[in-house]
Amino acid sequence: MEFVSPEETDWREFLAMAGAEGWRVPTTELALLRGPLADSVLGLRCQGRFAGLVSFVHHGASAWIGNLIIRPEWRGQGFGKHLFEQALGCLAEKKAASVWLTASEAGFPLYQRRGFETVGRVERWVLKGQGGALPCCPAGERSEEDRPAADALRGADTRTWGGRRLLLDYLLKIGRPIACGGSIALLQREPGLRILGPWYGGGGEEDHRRLLTLAIASTSAGEDLVADVLAGALSPEVLREVGFTRQGGTRLMVRGNAAGIDLNRMVSFASLGSLG
Repeated sequence: MEFVSPEETDWREFLAMAGAEGWRVPTTELALLRGPLADSVLGLRCQGRFAGLVSFVHHGASAWIGNLIIRPEWRGQGFGKHLFEQALGCLAEKKAASVWLTASEAGFPLYQRRGFETVGRVERWVLKGQGGALPCCPAGERSEEDRPAADALRGADTRTWGGRRLLLDYLLKIGRPIACGGSIALLQREPGLRILGPWYGGGGEEDHRRLLTLAIASTSAGEDLVADVLAGALSPEVLREVGFTRQGGTRLMVRGNAAGIDLNRMVSFASLGSLG
């Protein structure tokens, strides 16, 4: 076995395996992992063949492990364990205080054996292909009315995660911050998809309802709107009222010292399970 930086053919195999598992891998996430966050990804080869991949993104006070996948015919032989332990070792060198991940029931035993504890659940909510397509800033541009919301979103993200995360700066380039009262979120743009997150709330459910209405209105017809919501942060009825349906969930797990992290204002995460 050898650990490698994934090459073009490796990424193609990863995407094929991820698609077979029903994963939605955002193009923005791929661009980050193949660009500015390329040192946060490991591929595994065995006898010259691509065996699997894992990502491990360090945000400062926190870090996230995601995208752990092994070639189907080689599962159950310890490859996933080796990749996971290598990722943990890399994050230990970077002195990450806490390491986070979202776990399927199949992956849960591996993470539990490595000292991860369940601290909540993340639920995937999807609104299928509708919207009103309000104007959205071109990628990389901010209108003057967006700037206060972007600053407020950075502040909420910093208070939640115990420090500034460069991840949000990357995502702000391809999304639009929206705010309604005490509810503030980033609406990310993807081909055929919008992602609502990160999303923070300090107000009541009425603010969340208004923000959801604005997010839907900013989504074009035919695009899905997706949010990975921290269970308990928002009443499911608020999401169902505007047409969302729940499409599965995972465990939120953490290992290490998470004392400086406060998820009380967290509504939904910034990525679909792998970057936080």
